[in-house]
This record gives sequence, structure tokens and C-alpha cells, in this order.
Amino acid sequence: MIAVRHHSSAAEPVAASSSGVEPVFLSRDGDQPMRAGHLSELIDQHDPGATPLVPDWDAWAQILALGAPLAGRTPFAGIHRLQPAESARVEGQCWHVSAESWSWESVDVEPALDPRDLTGDVLDVLRARIARIDGPLNPMLSGGRDSRLLTALAAQHTDDLTAWTTSSDTGTTLEELIAARVAGTLGVRQRIIPGRHDRFADDVIQYARTVDYMASFHIWLMPVADELRQHPGTILDGLGGGVFLGGGFPDAPEVLASTPTPQQLVESRFTRVARYLDAADEIFAPGLAEELTERSRADFDPIARKYTDHPNGATLTAYLTRTLPGISMAPSRVLGGAQPTVMPIMGDEVISLALRVPHERKLDGIWYPDLLAHADERLTAMATAADLTGRRQHVRRGASHAAADWYRTLLLGSPVAGLLSERMRTADIPEWSDQLAKTKPQHLIRGLAMLALWLNEYEDRLSDSEIPFRGGARA
Repeated sequence: MIAVRHHSSAAEPVAASSSGVEPVFLSRDGDQPMRAGHLSELIDQHDPGATPLVPDWDAWAQILALGAPLAGRTPFAGIHRLQPAESARVEGQCWHVSAESWSWESVDVEPALDPRDLTGDVLDVLRARIARIDGPLNPMLSGGRDSRLLTALAAQHTDDLTAWTTSSDTGTTLEELIAARVAGTLGVRQRIIPGRHDRFADDVIQYARTVDYMASFHIWLMPVADELRQHPGTILDGLGGGVFLGGGFPDAPEVLASTPTPQQLVESRFTRVARYLDAADEIFAPGLAEELTERSRADFDPIARKYTDHPNGATLTAYLTRTLPGISMAPSRVLGGAQPTVMPIMGDEVISLALRVPHERKLDGIWYPDLLAHADERLTAMATAADLTGRRQHVRRGASHAAADWYRTLLLGSPVAGLLSERMRTADIPEWSDQLAKTKPQHLIRGLAMLALWLNEYEDRLSDSEIPFRGGARA
């Protein structure tokens, strides 16, 4: 289990784990005492009378474009999130941050290795990690593969188990149905928590505060997190499975077919992570997408260039620019704020095994049938929700009339309105609902909502709350 490190003493060194998923933030403002801990704690301890909070607009550009800030940025200049293998100690009036060798990038890749040769080892490690957890278990169970893998292994460890399911609001209608089929097959208790339409705005606001406005993913977890607060036990989350076991976020085949240059790989990997910007012309003011891209790539490119010659470069780049800064906030902060949360796949032993396998040998989740069959033969050939349908058949909660009205009112009544396209500023609620029913526009609108809510929360404490992006009208 990865624990959050709380530090009240400036003299005490701090360090991130190999995964970095449990966020540790450093206040590096020389006018304030040096501290480390949760971002919200550092802000609460900040003395606004001594110095105002300074916005980091590059971080906000990355939240809007990519869903989360890169390279340890936060919405506040002078507060840094430690990255994997980074450590820090106080020297004089500031933190000295240093980076040790990251073990994950040093794993020797075996080009001819069949992932099935490691199935037993991976399952043994996962079983051992789960066996070390005392008390009831609360595995998250969706219609996907990682959650059913962990639920099956957990059920072999204890009968004191409840599987938890909710709608992702971005997946398919079969999520709940397929999860129920898995739970029934495994013979485990299951709780299905539907998101209430009349609570959507409250869920977004609570999510934003929980993740310190730093991500716009997985808002749909709020209803189940609220229920889990009343249900003691350790939560199991499958973070990292899709990236490290399933071959997610691969380089485009047409790029690899042309023997790409390092710069072509960087371009391709940025396009993949920034794919929500495909909807920028519909949602953003003219020129804003280009500015957000420029500000984002200033941090993205150095990360990606480091791994252009690495055999698992696509995997490591996706992890550092998407999974870690954005997706990991859901288990670490949202679920972790409800009950202790463990991410068994993210342990060094599992990742070190997975990274021995070349990325192309794990594409399209080809390893999962073997993992699932050996975890519990009853899961053999059981389809996932994604296998059965590629599109939603019902209205997303975040695209309902009430949700669209709330988003529209929030953004048009905020300085963020200047970042919207003329079309969105003049659109009626049904058109907002139509945009929110599509994945890419919905993501961009959620990012703008994070900024609007952040300004509502901190505007009076900021050194300058004027949004400086040239692509949008200045507020």
C-alpha cells in the first residue's frame, strides 16, 4: 500500500514513490515557511497577508488542453508536485528538488518475451499485495478487465468483500450490466450506485475541490465515493492496467511504419494525449487551442523526447503525461478521500514485470485473456462492455438539460466566458446538451468549468486573476 506522506517539519526530507500516484506537494515560496503535504493543506496554511497566491497559467493551459498539468505543475506558481523518483530537502529558503534514477525507465525490455510467460508471476504478486490488506475489501468493478481481475483475486482472499459499480458517464450502457454479470459469476456482493441527475452540479463542485482543481477526469466517481465513506474497508482500484498490461496509448501504426524521427514520435504522442482538442473549433475562442498547445508542449516535449529511443517510450510518455497527472487523482484523492485505497497494479513488482514485455506485444489487450483465465477460469472469454458496444445508448448524466444549464450558467457568468467560441456563448441549452453528449467537447467544457470554479474559490487571494491567454478575450 502506498501511503501519503505528511510533513510538518521543514527539516524533514520528502520523496515520491516510484509511481508518484500519491501526490506530495511542496511549497517553494521563499516568503513562506517550507512545507510539504496535500495541496489544499498548503493553501490553507498560506498567509494571504504576507504574499498573494500566484497563478500558474501554463498549468491551466495544460489542464484545459490535456486534462491535467504536467511536470509537477499545479494551479499555483511556487507549489510543485513531486514526480516519480524525485526527492526534496530544504536548503536555505527554498526546496532543493533532485531526481534519482527512475527504476521504471531502467527495466530491460526483452524483445522476444511473450507476456503469457509472465502471467503466473504477475498474478502471484497481485495476490500477495491483496493478501497483505487486513479487513473488508471494496473492489471497484466496472465493465472492464482490470477491475474484474482484481475482484476475482480479492474474492479468493476473503469473503468480506463488496464490489462497487457506477456509470462512468463516458463509457457504454452495458457497464453496469456487465459488471453485474461478473459479480454474479464470481458470487460476490455488489452495490450499483447510480448518479443522480439533480446532484450533478454538486458532484462536479465537490470533485473539483477534492482534486484541487487539477484534473477533469472521472467526475462520475463522486456518487460512489460518497457511499463508500459509510462502508468501511480498503478500496481496490485498477489504475495502470490499461497502460502497462493492456498496451494502451500505442504509437499510431502509420507513424511506426515510416521509421519515424524522434520529432515525429513526439508529435504523434502529443496528438494522442491532446486528442480532445479536435473539438476546439466548436468550443474554444479562435486561436485559443493554438496557445494552449504551445504552453502545453513546452513541458510535454522534454518528457516525450526523453523516451523517443526507449522501447517502452509510448507507455512511459503516456503514464507521465496522462495517467499520473490526471487519471491517478481519481483513486488517490476521490476514492482515497472516502476509504484507504490500494492500487495493486501500480506496485514496483508488477510494473517491472510488465515493462519487460515490449509494448507491441501487449497491444489491444492481448494479454488479458490469459491473465483472466488464470486468475479465475470462470472469467474466460467473458466479454467486456467495450467488446459488446462502442457507443452509448442513453443520455449521459453530464449532458442532461439540467447539467447543460448549469455548465452554461457557470461559464457565461465567469471570466472564462471569454475563452468560449461565439457559437457557445450564444447557444441555447439544447445545443450545450448536444456538445456535452460528445466525449471531446464534454472534456473541454469540463476543463473550463474547473477554471471557473477555481476562480470562484481563489479570486480574492490571487496576485492577478485576469486570464492572460491571447487566444481568448481577456476577462
